[in-house]
Amino acid sequence: MAKTPAGRLVSAFGDVAAMSRLYADAIEWSLPAGLPFPRPMKGREAVIAFNAAVWAESYFPDCTVEILDEAGDEAASAVRFVYRARFRATGAAYENEYTLFARAGAGGITHVFEALDTIALIDQLQNRPVGAAFAAAMSS
Repeated sequence: MAKTPAGRLVSAFGDVAAMSRLYADAIEWSLPAGLPFPRPMKGREAVIAFNAAVWAESYFPDCTVEILDEAGDEAASAVRFVYRARFRATGAAYENEYTLFARAGAGGITHVFEALDTIALIDQLQNRPVGAAFAAAMSS
């Protein structure tokens, strides 16, 4: 059972309504700069729209999260986890390691900083073994 705001958030992945109940009104969510999203996304509406798009356009909502590490308290917390899902476009399996940091206050989660292995994501989107893009770049 998740003990921190970050852990509760990732445990709710795939269930946008459950995720949104954890958010403060002024929530901000940041993803790696290499991904095509505003940085940060600001406010409940923007963050909930992003969450809804993730599980309506990218992945099926029947995903799973395996928390590997969880640290922090109600004000500041972090989790390292493995996210497993299926791509909507192909039905292919997706698995990647993520790290998520969350800050929270009396109104809920105020800041989310999410990091992932973007090269592993690209390899899997292109139906290649994880590490193929890096290996190809290193052999050039």
